[in-house]
Amino acid sequence: MVIYVGSLAGLLPGGPGHSHQSVRDISALSAVPRLIMVEPCAESETKQIVDFCINRTDENSYIRLVSLGWPLPFQLPPDYRLTLGRGVVVREGGDAVVFGYGPWLLANAWEAAERVAREHGRQLRLVNLPWLNRVDADWLRATIGAARRVITLDNHYVHGGQGEMLAARIAELGLAVPVTRLGVTELPECGTNDEVLKHHGLDADGLARQFAAICPPLRSADSI
Repeated sequence: MVIYVGSLAGLLPGGPGHSHQSVRDISALSAVPRLIMVEPCAESETKQIVDFCINRTDENSYIRLVSLGWPLPFQLPPDYRLTLGRGVVVREGGDAVVFGYGPWLLANAWEAAERVAREHGRQLRLVNLPWLNRVDADWLRATIGAARRVITLDNHYVHGGQGEMLAARIAELGLAVPVTRLGVTELPECGTNDEVLKHHGLDADGLARQFAAICPPLRSADSI
């Protein structure tokens, strides 16, 4: 059993440039047999992931780490127990389900969901799914529930990211819910962290605009 650890995952930090922006590792490693890929969103989850990889699986694993600190506007539930293929809801909502992973991506998504609720009356359920190439079918079906849309977020190219895996599994389960995948769609830009996130539409403002477009504001008929 081998445990690999990769840092400098994703778009940030943006200053060092393309050689330090790893946005294709999920797709590159997803074809490796018996390799579990996982990315934590918080220190407490990192501890659980390390324990899982050492003591709770006989498969190889790849722990994907963001290399800078980021303030989280939410806390993982105190009884959260890491389970293969399952995540945890960090913000409740019934209009759409947003899946993501990692600290800054989930933090920006949480801020964006709060803004969409205030300005457009739409409540988005935000789910932390640390598993990048595993998902439990029963958990996925229950988590989507009656939501009318699914949005996936990737700190990675959209092609080959976690969102692609989720969309495929949703189709296999026959769930009649549209899926929109958001993430990196072009060569990463170099600049300050704020500049890079803004350029790729993955800052809180950019995500709020995209969430609002995917889940339009309530019409009068919707509220009857």
